[in-house]
Amino acid sequence: MTQGIRIGELARRTGLSPDVLRVWERRFKLFSPDRTPGGYRLYTSADERLARDVIALKEQGIGLAAAVKQARSAFEPGAPVPTNEELAKDIDDAVCALDQVAVVAAVRRATHLLGVEAAIVDVFLPYLVVLGHQWETGQVSVAHEHFASHTIRKHVGALGLDLASAGRRVGIVACPPGERHDIAALMTAVVLSRRGWSVRFLGADTPLAAIDTVATRVRADAVVLGGTRREVFEPLTPLVRRLSGSTQVAIGGSGASEELAASIGATLLPSDPVQAVLHLDALVVEPSRSA
Repeated sequence: MTQGIRIGELARRTGLSPDVLRVWERRFKLFSPDRTPGGYRLYTSADERLARDVIALKEQGIGLAAAVKQARSAFEPGAPVPTNEELAKDIDDAVCALDQVAVVAAVRRATHLLGVEAAIVDVFLPYLVVLGHQWETGQVSVAHEHFASHTIRKHVGALGLDLASAGRRVGIVACPPGERHDIAALMTAVVLSRRGWSVRFLGADTPLAAIDTVATRVRADAVVLGGTRREVFEPLTPLVRRLSGSTQVAIGGSGASEELAASIGATLLPSDPVQAVLHLDALVVEPSRSA
């Protein structure tokens, strides 16, 4: 079976309109999509990377035709393609040098080459794990960890799509009280938005009463809570019970487990943000409100 994404999904991922994508395809032959038996175009992750490279070059003041030519040249046969490990090392080298310009460039490069979702899963999250080990062993300081986290957080956060809630599934993503590490939750929120959800990201250390109030007010289809320690999830049972009649409550992160999720009545999500969002897609197939 032919794999790929439809033009509407490509538009959501890149922030371009389907009309603009069609013009780029027709005028510059930037994409060569496959077709379904029904005639629908199917695009690939390489197409997304090409579109993002063109966007990045245009933002630097390069004309559209020149940007297309330059972006396409990077995909010519024989052009070196860095591995995920090399992309992560570029970030690490820049962080160790505390080089702001180089860190931003390395983070952007990973996104442009891999696409948003793959960069999150295959580069940013693994690198942050390595960085945490480096801090624990004294190879880097807490300043390096904060420097890297801030840069990646700012970059990833800007990749989310702001969608109106009418006719869409609404998700809330937060960390319970006592949980201050929210970058993985932010990544999940961004991927959710790029899958067509209207998302309210509440961040770290959010009071349960606030989560309850927001979930009720926006009529959330799903509430996603992330944590790195088991104890931050243990007080959630009353909240889950209150919301369970109308909202899917899910937990994820290194502090979550199948046994813990079952004990509080929540759904356990995979640690991979993309797989977590696909799981939520399956749980909440249709929006709970009329368009």
